[in-house]
Amino acid sequence: MRRIGKLAILCLLMTLLSGCWDIKDIQEMNYVTSIGFELENNQYQAYVQMLDFSSVAKTESGKPTQALPVLVGVGKGETLIGAFNDLYRTTQMRTVFGQLITVVIGENLMKTGMKDVWELLTRYYEFRYTPWLFGTKQPIDDLFKITPFFYLSPLMSVLNQPMESYKQQSLVAPLTMREFISETREPGNSTFLPSLSVSNHTWKSNNQQKPMLTIDGIFIFKENRAQNWFGWENVLGLRWVEPKTQRSPLLIRSEGKPQASVSLESPDIKILPSINKDQVTFDMEVKLSGYISEILQPLPEEELERKVAAEVQKEIRDTYEKGLKANLDLMRLEHALYRQNNRTWKLVQDRGGLQLTPESLRIRVDVKLNHSGKIKY
Repeated sequence: MRRIGKLAILCLLMTLLSGCWDIKDIQEMNYVTSIGFELENNQYQAYVQMLDFSSVAKTESGKPTQALPVLVGVGKGETLIGAFNDLYRTTQMRTVFGQLITVVIGENLMKTGMKDVWELLTRYYEFRYTPWLFGTKQPIDDLFKITPFFYLSPLMSVLNQPMESYKQQSLVAPLTMREFISETREPGNSTFLPSLSVSNHTWKSNNQQKPMLTIDGIFIFKENRAQNWFGWENVLGLRWVEPKTQRSPLLIRSEGKPQASVSLESPDIKILPSINKDQVTFDMEVKLSGYISEILQPLPEEELERKVAAEVQKEIRDTYEKGLKANLDLMRLEHALYRQNNRTWKLVQDRGGLQLTPESLRIRVDVKLNHSGKIKY
């Protein structure tokens, strides 16, 4: 009788234990790695890129022998959440956004403002502030279809890991959603959103063009709205005033012919506002270190350093003045004034805002080349 009583108590306790009856296997859910938003004909479009994570996991034990599947979906609606609801009707299984890596915004939507995008991304609990953020002038579904070399995981691309190529050649700094929101909320600040596109001219596979993703420029944001777009070759000076820059190449010419190539690293930037009556001017100091990549025409090391400094100064000046022509402050001088002399900044705002001219900025650049590689200089 005692044994029966113990068995009854055991059965009762088992009903109180938590279990995993409702757990889902990895292959039973849709995992979104990238999402995109665009506005076409007054209708919102939501794009998603989904990966089969069970297939991605299998490639870790060996080299894949065929391309891993990438699924791209698009939904349409009067609102962004309506566009997602349009997608849900055909996803077959539950869609999970906890693995989201990248957000891409289309050009049309950026011009109208980002209020609706932030309303969605900040309200839904699965979205975080950590994904990479890009803009684009091209169809977003074309970007999401691109896969890397050698059948590698689609996660191994500029779309999902932009810092890998940026470490080797720093031209346009990648930006997270958190950084973008923080920068656009800063008074007097300009925010540079990397622009993503597809390049069809660099790589071939089996005598066929292999399309690859590339960062082709930047969208300039002010007050949460895109003001303009510049190709990366038109804003080369920004890399020398970006603290994130890890390594960027520079070619030195003599009489129009290549003379030397250097790689410059880790810029140290200071912007010092000066107030003289009603005039505000700025002194920019840039310090760079680096190394010599190749010497094509011999010249003394000190002269090479002076030439490099002069070329860096020229690129910064050219970028600054291109911004002025578009009524943009690409060197973020107004934000430096806001940070360092807030009282003067408020007075300037009361008088209609900061009026910049080419003479408003003085630039000084110092370059130190630490070594010349394996070959002595």
